[in-house]
Amino acid sequence: MTNPSSRAARTDSVPSTPGAPDQLPVEHLEGVLRAARAAAPERGDHVLILTHRGPDPDAIGSCEGMRALFEQGFGMPADVATVGRIYRAENQAMVRTLDLSSRSYDELDAKNFFGAVLVDTQPEFGHTVLPDDIPILAVFDHHVPPKVEGAKEYEIAHRDVRLGIGATATIVYSYLRDKGVELDPIVATALFCGVRYDTADLSRNATDLDEEAYYTCFRKADRALIAEIAHPPLPRDYYRDLARALSTARQHGPLVLALLGQVGHPEFVAEMADFFLRMKGASWVVVGGACEEEGEYVLSLRTDYAFGNAYPLMARVLDGQGSFGGHGHIAGARIKLEDLGESTIAQCERKLRKNTIAILGTEEGELPPEGRPLT
Repeated sequence: MTNPSSRAARTDSVPSTPGAPDQLPVEHLEGVLRAARAAAPERGDHVLILTHRGPDPDAIGSCEGMRALFEQGFGMPADVATVGRIYRAENQAMVRTLDLSSRSYDELDAKNFFGAVLVDTQPEFGHTVLPDDIPILAVFDHHVPPKVEGAKEYEIAHRDVRLGIGATATIVYSYLRDKGVELDPIVATALFCGVRYDTADLSRNATDLDEEAYYTCFRKADRALIAEIAHPPLPRDYYRDLARALSTARQHGPLVLALLGQVGHPEFVAEMADFFLRMKGASWVVVGGACEEEGEYVLSLRTDYAFGNAYPLMARVLDGQGSFGGHGHIAGARIKLEDLGESTIAQCERKLRKNTIAILGTEEGELPPEGRPLT
């Protein structure tokens, strides 16, 4: 059972979508989609499903669940499109093992789609590519949106953002349940992985609905595939990068701080944040690295269930730089860099280190302590 202390407030766990008080969210969504298709007869009859760059299990599972809802529940053909490579071994294994199909965003023909939906992200996030010529009809997410001064405001007909829910896959599950769509083993496995990894097996940010989704999907999932996804083979490069992260990380009391310079891909930053949080005595973790493919400095912040929310901590770490979002005990950020030269990266990391150490109570202007090496 889920630790009661990790459950979010119920007011944060209810749908934020408009509609009549007695109308189910799935009914409102279906009405929005059918009206949009009828209003654009010159366009194709497909719905486009999009998520953020380099999707994680929650995004991948949510996309697959949404495709099942549109095709089996609404009778509307749907395509999933992604931007950016998937690097993390577990995420690659999920796509490979479940044989999930997606199209490259750059190869899409906009006239085939009457509308698009976003899952596990929001239009305001900087790590999401938005179509210029396909209307965004719906948004499904559970992250606190970034507060960017002067940012464009998007009018979305169906916006279901539940800050208290542990995974977007949980929200998608509720739509499938309410529409009466039977989950096949592939969709159930995909949704289960989404809930599992975003809630750490219901140990963080989990609600009653997350628990329902977790156990219902697990009962219908292919358990052999779940095991295969959880334990994929790792390339030699992973161990080289892990060794560098271990030698770079420093412990400052309850904080583990690892600013890694240039990294091969952004998912490694998040993976190391999860890894270091497991260390005895660590209550919160900040990991960062510059990604050449993104042209950005990527940050991941994690806290344990007793420490507090990650979102306000990330705001203090950034101190006005970049854009960020988060929920519960997880937060992520991106800082656009002028270039990826060593001096630029080092300057960025000096600021981040100073801001992070200051949270521990270091006096302003004092050089941050070196911290204790982990190895």
